[in-house]
Amino acid sequence: DYSVYNQHIYITGGSKGLGKEFAKLMASKGAHVTISARGQGDLDLALEEIKEAAQSREDYENLKFNVVSADLSKYDDSIRALDEASSKHDGRVPDVIICNAGISLPGIFIERPIDEYEKTMQLNYFGALYTTHEAAKRMAQQGVKGKIVMVSSVAGLCGFLGYSSYAPTKHALRGLAECLRHELILYDISVHCYFAGTIDTPSYKEEEKIKPKITKDIEGNPITPKDAAKALYKGICKGNFFITSDIIGDAMRASALGTINNFFFPEIGLKLKLEILFTCIYCLHNIGISPSNNAFFDGLLCGITWVG
Repeated sequence: DYSVYNQHIYITGGSKGLGKEFAKLMASKGAHVTISARGQGDLDLALEEIKEAAQSREDYENLKFNVVSADLSKYDDSIRALDEASSKHDGRVPDVIICNAGISLPGIFIERPIDEYEKTMQLNYFGALYTTHEAAKRMAQQGVKGKIVMVSSVAGLCGFLGYSSYAPTKHALRGLAECLRHELILYDISVHCYFAGTIDTPSYKEEEKIKPKITKDIEGNPITPKDAAKALYKGICKGNFFITSDIIGDAMRASALGTINNFFFPEIGLKLKLEILFTCIYCLHNIGISPSNNAFFDGLLCGITWVG
């Protein structure tokens, strides 16, 4: 079984939300943790929570927890942040890279300024690219059999109204992850892509102030950062390439198909079966019946998504 004990986990965008909760979870399991983000104040507050999450461990004094302030949308800052994270471990690249830093500026396409599209792509995609490119090179050079996780979104599986600046960046991360999954296996580096659902974070609350009403209606209720972190860790431990945080994410992942192996079902027939099944699941979900608590639905959905 996979264990993060004594491994070094580097998390971009680690001062709030999912990144912070994942850092706390890793610390509680005996991992060394470094988080990076722009604001030093938020990093310092997060560091105290991370330390607190690990204080009950007998090996607490041996664990290393560090923060790095950096603008991850800039190449030089991204490399410097990775250098600082590695410097606390004798120059060794972190064992696990979580590319989580990102922003979302929802709105109607023709009403938003073009610089918002550039800003979102620069951080969400290129910020992850800069860190991943350098980390992967170092892993290969140092013989580190590491893990790289791209934090995408369900919007990286299916774009919808209000997310024309955000969804393309998450689709781009998915494409990068799919390429690297095949390339980096040559160096025993595994790649994962996390299609998180809506998460109730400080940035989510800011999004709500500018988000179109129809977008809010489509999204539904968010999950907690703690639940999102647990789902991510569970997927990594299982070795899943595509990781999701809820039943709707599972449905969207399976229906997206991608490079699906059609050995079991012809593609057209499978699409039809999925559309019917997921329509039923979505309806049940919306009226308050949770398929995740039903063994029949769980088994059926897991079987189909496994094919995907």
